[in-house]
Amino acid sequence: MSGSTGDCEPGGARRVAVENRQTALPVSNDLLAQLESAGLASLKLIGQRKLALTVIPREVSVSLLDDVMIGEVHGQYMDDPSPTDVITFPYGESGEVLISVETAAEHAKEYAVGWEREVTLYLVHGILHLCGYEDADEEGRQRMGELQEALLEDVLG
Repeated sequence: MSGSTGDCEPGGARRVAVENRQTALPVSNDLLAQLESAGLASLKLIGQRKLALTVIPREVSVSLLDDVMIGEVHGQYMDDPSPTDVITFPYGESGEVLISVETAAEHAKEYAVGWEREVTLYLVHGILHLCGYEDADEEGRQRMGELQEALLEDVLG
């Protein structure tokens, strides 16, 4: 890890923009604002703790989708048309995080947590992907799981 990728230097403003692009579940403006704050807090903590494996994105676009929409993207880019929880697209200084609110709601019931918390978890997970983390194998999944839970706990208080 180089110092320049992990630092949140003064004047290094970051931006997280969350857009609700689905109608399956009602999403309040308060939740959109909370997600933006959680995303910014996650980026800041990753920088302060020098956790990034690549460049920390300065700008992250987040789209809340339904299962059909995320399944279409999953099929187009990963050759698997089934719905998934989160998909990320890193673009260096920027990145995109796509989140299925329906999958979040389903998993939230399964884990007995609020779906808003689950969506926030997916956001933190996506940001870790944008910062270079992968979860294709067991070691990566375990490492990401530990990091995202620690970040989520700090972000949500």
